Amino acid sequence: MDPKVRLDEVMRNYQSSIVLLSAGKVGLFAALGERTRSASELAAELELDPRAIETVLLALTADGFLEHTHTGFHISDVYVPFLLPDSPETMANILNHNHNCMRRWSVLTDVLKTGQPAPRETEPAEGQDMRDFICGMANISRLSSLEVVEKLDLSPFRRMLDLGGGPATSSIVFAQRYPQLHCVVFDLPGPLTVAKEQIAAAGLADRITTRAGDFFRDDFGTGYDLVYIANIIHSLGTAETAQIVAKSHQALAAGGSLVVKDFFMADSRTEPQAAALFSVNMLVGTEQGKSYTLTETVEILTAAGFGDFQTVPVARASSLLMARRE
Repeated sequence: MDPKVRLDEVMRNYQSSIVLLSAGKVGLFAALGERTRSASELAAELELDPRAIETVLLALTADGFLEHTHTGFHISDVYVPFLLPDSPETMANILNHNHNCMRRWSVLTDVLKTGQPAPRETEPAEGQDMRDFICGMANISRLSSLEVVEKLDLSPFRRMLDLGGGPATSSIVFAQRYPQLHCVVFDLPGPLTVAKEQIAAAGLADRITTRAGDFFRDDFGTGYDLVYIANIIHSLGTAETAQIVAKSHQALAAGGSLVVKDFFMADSRTEPQAAALFSVNMLVGTEQGKSYTLTETVEILTAAGFGDFQTVPVARASSLLMARRE
């Protein structure tokens, strides 16, 4: 690609992103549903400015997310499953979470000066923002968990700790595939409110339970033969990661297994590109988080007493790092 064209594309990418995320945040896609509606109808229902909403609707049409006829606008068929909030394949919550992330990214110039994450007033608050985050994790975890369960043989395991399991998506997918598996989802009380809803809806309350606590202050329990840590360590510093890995070692029975899923980077720290950009997300959002290299993660696990390492690529830019308690 011509370097000037590449530069121009990257420079302008934020425009499509902000239009899409803002439309989701104000409830535009939910209001459209599977109907064709005019800009004036949507403006009245959502209490938005008529000129502004029409301009955004046309931009979304230009980007292919909507289609425009003489009677109004409707969501393009290929995007309906992902943009409607009640769809089994919805990405609505992760869109809203990314709108919240956008607020942090907007102060990257300040972060570059201070080395500190975005100030608290631009952080997602509790309540709906927290729910968007947790349900957004369910949106993206659904497909990756299905891929994990295809690539990972869980038949030897009976009791799994889903550490930082949020909405319990992985536990639900795993338990649905393996009827012998009992799971404990460990997380803060807020995320576990969503987890309990999801577990009940899946009809798995007899095999998936929750345990409220803090990674660093509270006990994980003992006697697990599998600990699963998915997309957690990237939000933590090295010392914090070492601490939860050591506690996971203590929670496992002899010979138990640990599986860490994350956006692992090559030693160069420049690939995959998605992981390098995700490190920026952790820079603006956390005190010490980053995308870890596979090498440094293995070193942390080795120091905690794990060995027999294996890796399996999953999802778009993730891998499973599997280890055994020695």
